[in-house]
Amino acid sequence: MRSRIALILAAAILVSACSGTTTDGSGGAGTGDEGWRTATLRDVVTGDEFRIADLEGKVVAIETMAIWCITCRQQQTEARAALEAVASPDVVYVSLDVDPNERAEDLAIYADREGYDWTFAIASADVSRSLAATFGDQVLSPPSTPLIILGPDGQLIEKHIGIKSADDLAALFEEHLP
Repeated sequence: MRSRIALILAAAILVSACSGTTTDGSGGAGTGDEGWRTATLRDVVTGDEFRIADLEGKVVAIETMAIWCITCRQQQTEARAALEAVASPDVVYVSLDVDPNERAEDLAIYADREGYDWTFAIASADVSRSLAATFGDQVLSPPSTPLIILGPDGQLIEKHIGIKSADDLAALFEEHLP
């Protein structure tokens, strides 16, 4: 009986992890807490501080991730190809590490070793809570490869769960360029 319950729970989690895209503007969540927009983050490679709110006027993709996450690396490979295809300063990609056990120094080494040239930052506990309140707890599950895409007006274009192809990312970026 226990194994049957465990199997049902595992299936429910798997179905939830493969749930796809939300484009209705709600982000698949309730009213939420928008503190993630105004929190000061630090690019672990350059040391520059930034806020998501300050990126308005650009298409912004926020990928929640962790260094150990294999599907995150797959998504980052797709992101690199999409960013190279679009080649616009009006597209900003942010890989936001939500693993509370990872350090900025290790994330900087990871980004450098993999040759990624976009923004990498560590999410504080407050930022992680705010993201979860706004987009649901799944946004804190790196293997689900959550991707939040904001338009130039700062509004949600899409919350995607699962790896999004380079072609789909590039098309989405180009469609919403200012």
